[in-house]
Amino acid sequence: MSVETQQISCDENLIAAYVDGELEAAKRLVVDLHLSDCDHCREELRVHRMFVCELDSVLAQSEVPVPSDFSRHVAIRATSDLRGIRSASENKKALAFCILLALAAVALLSDASRLTAVRSARGFIRTIIGTVALLLSAIYDMVASVTVISRVLSRKVIVESNSLGLLLGLFALAILLLSRMIVRYHRTGATE
Repeated sequence: MSVETQQISCDENLIAAYVDGELEAAKRLVVDLHLSDCDHCREELRVHRMFVCELDSVLAQSEVPVPSDFSRHVAIRATSDLRGIRSASENKKALAFCILLALAAVALLSDASRLTAVRSARGFIRTIIGTVALLLSAIYDMVASVTVISRVLSRKVIVESNSLGLLLGLFALAILLLSRMIVRYHRTGATE
């Protein structure tokens, strides 16, 4: 018998597959030939067959009672047991390791790809800053417009006519017109 056949056939998993009938016919013949020569594998085969017989007899004699909501209990237990697997120190070590790996990856990037990544990041940051500046400018312009309109209206209406109701009506009309103008401006700006 060759050394290769000896090594393949002495595998305990192969003996288990032999007993369970999971081997192809050609492989089963190789194992049969090996079993005729190898005392260790014959003993392993005998032990495995005894185990399977004992397992079958135990399972045939008694039925194991399983609660009706067994799967739900297992799922709850598995979920709760997973939460405490890692301690805080292990999480900190894992985070530090990830940061080191990220830094190593950045350091190993070639100059061209590093420059491309930096340029992309700068462009993204400029876009964000531009968007924030646009929003702040729009808010400032809106507040300034409301202030100017309210000053003009208050001088004309309150000082000259002493009428608060007219002032509130004009103020509401001004806010309505201002909001419509802003909406139209953004609609035309979005289509261009």
